[in-house]
Amino acid sequence: MFKHQWQAFCLTVIACTLTLWGSPASSQESETEITAITTEEPEIPVDELKLLLKPLTQEELEVEAKAWQNLLKAKVQEISDAEIAIKRKNRETRKSEEAVDAIEKAQKSLEEAEAGKKSASPSSPEAEEAEKNLEAAQKELAKAQEAVEEAVEVKKQSEGTEEATQNLEVVAEAIEDEASNTDDIDSQQELAEKEKQLEALSQQLEDSSEEASEVKTQLVVGVTELQQEQTALADRFDTVLDEFESKGGQAESFRQYIESVSGLEIDVSDTEGLWLRIAGWLKSEEGGLRWGKNIGIFSAIVVTSVIVAAILGFVTNRSLRIVGGVSDPLRQLLVRTVWQTTVGVGVLLALTALEINLGPILALVGGTSFILAFALQTNIGNLASGLMIMVYSPFNVGDEVELCGTSGYIDSISLAHTKVKGWTGQIITIPNNSVLSSVVINHNARDTRRISLQIRVGYSENLSKVEQLLLDIFKSHPLVLDQPGPSTFAWKFEEYFVELYVGGWTKTSDYWGVYNETIHQIKERFVQEGISIPVPQQDIRFQESTQLSFKPQKNSSSVGQLSSNDEQSDAQS
Repeated sequence: MFKHQWQAFCLTVIACTLTLWGSPASSQESETEITAITTEEPEIPVDELKLLLKPLTQEELEVEAKAWQNLLKAKVQEISDAEIAIKRKNRETRKSEEAVDAIEKAQKSLEEAEAGKKSASPSSPEAEEAEKNLEAAQKELAKAQEAVEEAVEVKKQSEGTEEATQNLEVVAEAIEDEASNTDDIDSQQELAEKEKQLEALSQQLEDSSEEASEVKTQLVVGVTELQQEQTALADRFDTVLDEFESKGGQAESFRQYIESVSGLEIDVSDTEGLWLRIAGWLKSEEGGLRWGKNIGIFSAIVVTSVIVAAILGFVTNRSLRIVGGVSDPLRQLLVRTVWQTTVGVGVLLALTALEINLGPILALVGGTSFILAFALQTNIGNLASGLMIMVYSPFNVGDEVELCGTSGYIDSISLAHTKVKGWTGQIITIPNNSVLSSVVINHNARDTRRISLQIRVGYSENLSKVEQLLLDIFKSHPLVLDQPGPSTFAWKFEEYFVELYVGGWTKTSDYWGVYNETIHQIKERFVQEGISIPVPQQDIRFQESTQLSFKPQKNSSSVGQLSSNDEQSDAQS
């Protein structure tokens, strides 16, 4: 028993202790409850708001974000209520116009009935036609009555008060009276009075429609102003969320809310309201004026970036020319890269002026680059080979080369391929992978180039005389260099000639001109000196022996048979 009492006493002490500890803690929590401080002035400038947010912690910024969300929610609610009122006013105006049209049709029918009454005699066909017109007027008045009643109901929904619909109800009652009294019309004067009464009712409806249109105009202007305020709140809300995310907060739900309420729904059938919205947006600081300024800044940044890119490209090109040792394709690539990079950076900076977030764009570019790099491995290999060709410069544009089984002049060099212009003007495109892996012979690698000709001389000619003649021809040419001088070399004996080589050095740019002229001079001098150029000769001999015989056949119908034997021919060369 004593043991149970002791346990009860201990539990009581523990409970009291926990109660005493919990009370100060709860009071402290209540004393340190976080409240929003930046929403006290909703129109605070954005730069000042950033400074207020900077020292706040993540928990405090979350409270600020919720407070700004509540402000935005209240503003969106105001806009929604105003938009509902505008739609109701549009319906009210439309119904009033329909009622006016119905009354005008009834009035027209009464006028036709009046015209028939004037010219018709009793019991005549014209009188019957007038009665038909009067019945049509009654039907039109019934339609007008229905239209006015609908307009009354719409106006009640729009304004919700009996006073606001009092005039329209009076009009409806008047039209009902007119419709009930048309059966008692006997005289032309009564018809004229009915027409005047209908005209007065139509005027009252038009006044009511104009009044509703004016109210709608005020509502549209008010909605435009509210939307400007909503845009300003959303901007400040975005600023709070940027700071919240920079300190580790999760702001996806807040941003989704901003995106969902920022849409603008416009009734294009309401042309008057549409133009009012456009005009109000163009004049607003958070609308047309703001975006006009942003577009101006965007254009200025783009134009400036293009100008700066051109200047940097010119400086890069000039510097590389002065430094030297850089091939023309590589220099052009570097200049183009500098220009494109500068313009690209400028465009990205300009997009920020249009309030476009660059994060998703850069992420998209990064992901696309990875996919393209994986899918276009061969092309990337060509690009790398092209870059190596530009760096090591085995040839340049305009050089005479032999590569990949083709020969001609280099037409262009790009990162992906090299174009060679053949001797007949054809353009041969070779992937840079193939170029880099093949043997390249560049005839324009040096400033000078040797002309080497192979000359055939007959065995009957004096070789020393021929060699001296060839040297004289080369030495006499003004474009052949003295150092190193021309030279000849007896190469080998052939079947009917001796092969000589003669050559001289000239500038690379003069090579083909000197080559052509020396060929002509050698031919002319050989003719003058009586030196013949040996050509292949063949001696052909024929030997032939033919024997003819006729062998009789047992068959009488057979004819003689001609045979040829011992036919032989021998040809020697």
